[in-house]
Amino acid sequence: MAYLKAAMHVVPMLAPSDTASLRELLASGSVDPATVVALIAKSEGSGLHNDFGRVFADVSLRTALAEARGCTPDDIGEEVTVAVSGGAPGVISPHVTVITQEEVETLPPGLPGVGLVVGRSHTSEILPEDIGRGAQVDKVAEAVRAAMADARVTDPGDVHMVLVKGPALSTRAVADAAARGQSVVTQDFGIGPMGSMCWSNDAAALGVGVALGEIDATKVTDDRIRHDWTLYSAVAATSSGGEKRVGDVLLLANSPDSASELRVGHGITSDLADTGGVKAALRGSGLDFDCCPSEEDRRRVVQVFAKFVLPGTDVLRGRHITVLDDHEAHHVAKAVGGALVVSVTGEPMSFISGGERNSHMGPPGGNPVAAVVRRVQP
Repeated sequence: MAYLKAAMHVVPMLAPSDTASLRELLASGSVDPATVVALIAKSEGSGLHNDFGRVFADVSLRTALAEARGCTPDDIGEEVTVAVSGGAPGVISPHVTVITQEEVETLPPGLPGVGLVVGRSHTSEILPEDIGRGAQVDKVAEAVRAAMADARVTDPGDVHMVLVKGPALSTRAVADAAARGQSVVTQDFGIGPMGSMCWSNDAAALGVGVALGEIDATKVTDDRIRHDWTLYSAVAATSSGGEKRVGDVLLLANSPDSASELRVGHGITSDLADTGGVKAALRGSGLDFDCCPSEEDRRRVVQVFAKFVLPGTDVLRGRHITVLDDHEAHHVAKAVGGALVVSVTGEPMSFISGGERNSHMGPPGGNPVAAVVRRVQP
């Protein structure tokens, strides 16, 4: 029997074009470029549908990995999930998380409990008229099931985070739909309440929830997307960009047959001032602490993945807040989320995405967080 062994390395990116640390890692001998299955990055930029800093980072990462593997950047798409989240406000430090996975013949001794496994897949083409509608939900759900199979996971309860990077609408996409006599869900290309990025992210989140049995598929109709907030996934972290045509899916789960030294857990924050969800994710991944993780605990943390969306109300714990009126509210949500995570882990190179207003990712006001931790102290 072959076992899956996943690993993660987090390295800085000083600009969207900076791949020096990635290239050094790939040339060091500690990572075989052929085993890389995902590059998940945070890049500075607007974080909007036309964030060309994000696109530049994506191209730079593909090029660096392709050179290390001796192939072309076009070859990377089928074998490696590359997802870049634009916008690194506040204490979030731009970086790339390099995820590897390979098969080994034996389980290493001395690894307690279950360990991390990674599954990846991608949807069929998501057409402009699919975005924010049931067609996108169905295509993402199918891809999530394929990612579970890729990770050799059968129990949805073992899944702790599903990252999806899908398409958003653009001028060209809207024109394409119109030329074929098709309508689109919105003409707003942004991340506001009617923005296409929110419609895409939420349809993808519902697809995750349907695939994992968190949501009854019969309840997901076009008129309930971005309206019925009782429908949500506790483990979906979805984002989108105008440069995408398909949805790339990366699934993080635990398995007793994992040869990885890592474990993943997840939690849910209750609001934008709650660190409890971050701590719950760390505890779920195997750390044991009361109030706060110790320095020894922190050294075991490899990465935190989180979504932080804007609430549907301007009241936080009984007090009026102004975040919904901020002209860059989507940056504020990420900055606040980054501060919450870093205050617990002490590490600015954390993957914090978000900025949507309301979401099917997490319950109303809440946000999903996943933590990857070493099973034993290094």
